[in-house]
Amino acid sequence: MSLSGEQRRRVADLTRELYEILGNSVHSDGRPMTFSELEDECIEVGDLLTAAVLQQRVAERSIREEASCCPGCGQECTPLGEDEARVLQTDRGEVAWMESAYQCSRCRRNFFPSDGRIGPGSGRHSEPAGGGENGLLGSVCR
Repeated sequence: MSLSGEQRRRVADLTRELYEILGNSVHSDGRPMTFSELEDECIEVGDLLTAAVLQQRVAERSIREEASCCPGCGQECTPLGEDEARVLQTDRGEVAWMESAYQCSRCRRNFFPSDGRIGPGSGRHSEPAGGGENGLLGSVCR
């Protein structure tokens, strides 16, 4: 994704605000911070910001489906009940989101859909040929 001019302007506004939060480049005793100290502080802020934005974006993509296809046999399966927390350690920090777990009565296995409908890698804006059964996104079960 390429950021638009407006998005870049807003990010620049955020950087000015982050600069105000961090304060100046001098230790409390008056010594200037080294380049390495400045870099480490900026990396920490960048990591916190990246993880927080990623967490929000992943959470908004999660949708609860009425059914999902078993990755083993292709049978239609229903959610187990309560959504479960999924946690992923990224390069920038830990990201967590809620996702539905499903159970296949034929294979006797529990799974999180990985067919691109919910969670990371979701392609939830695409629909199957023919629109899918019951308006579900992704592939139609066998």
